Amino acid sequence: MIQTSSGTRFAGFYFLLQGIAVSAWWAWLLMVPDARGVFVPAGASELELMAFLLPDAAVLVSTSLIAGALFLLGSSWAVPMGWLCSGAVLYATIYCLSWAMLRESGWLNVLLMLPATLLSCLSAVDGSASVVPLFRSAASRAPRRHVAATLAQIVVFWTLFLLVVPQLLAALDDQLPVIPRFSLPGQGLLAGTLFTPCSLLGLVCGLTMSRRGAGTPLPFDATNHLVCKGAYGHIRNPMVIAGLGQGLAVALWLGSWIVVAYVILGGLIWQYVVRPAEERDLHEKFGSEYAQYQQNVRCWLPRRRPYSGSAEP
Repeated sequence: MIQTSSGTRFAGFYFLLQGIAVSAWWAWLLMVPDARGVFVPAGASELELMAFLLPDAAVLVSTSLIAGALFLLGSSWAVPMGWLCSGAVLYATIYCLSWAMLRESGWLNVLLMLPATLLSCLSAVDGSASVVPLFRSAASRAPRRHVAATLAQIVVFWTLFLLVVPQLLAALDDQLPVIPRFSLPGQGLLAGTLFTPCSLLGLVCGLTMSRRGAGTPLPFDATNHLVCKGAYGHIRNPMVIAGLGQGLAVALWLGSWIVVAYVILGGLIWQYVVRPAEERDLHEKFGSEYAQYQQNVRCWLPRRRPYSGSAEP
């Protein structure tokens, strides 16, 4: 029987939903020809769009439905089928991106395909727990090396998820007049006021985790000791809250609704897919220590007094 990282059936339900949604979209375009123009780039013909119907039905829809069913049935064949489906979604996304770039239009297709690519790959990763272990404790090394690794991870993740991705998504705002950017009085000041404390919180929490936990925030280089001091004594996942706050600050700075949706989607993914997987690993690794910590410190709402448990060495 297949084991998922999160211990949930997210992958199965998502792949089924994706197959049904893509089928319904094509059915809509077949029954309502006037709707096709929304998805055809300027200067292109409807034939260019409809030529993708057969490949979509034969590959993307079929692999989505089969992968979803296999994941729900717990079949070991679900993992390769999930990755095959993810590859099909990625191919379709790159095709839409290339089409939009060459035609300088049709960016709505890209916007619709990006979350599908993210969620398909995430589902495949979640279902690969029995094949590829995602959670591994950090190797024994000097504390300064854990700190250096954590700082390097922060630089990479902040650059990618708070700079590169939001800028690309905001660029889609400019290409899609149906989703105009928003503006508020003092918008830049409000964004900076939110971004600065959230960034400091994320940085301090990362350093706390690396120094006290003898590891890093990444699951495949995770801490060797349960960290429940500092901000972790008030709330279980302060780095997640810091990251979401940073993302909202960036969305506010850019005035982009698409970036706001990106942050909300990230929070939902963490809550319903990443968090269950992380908590299962912590229960297996730290046992009653983590169970006691989890019972006394909440996930989203901070406690007034710091946790007094002695889970650290």
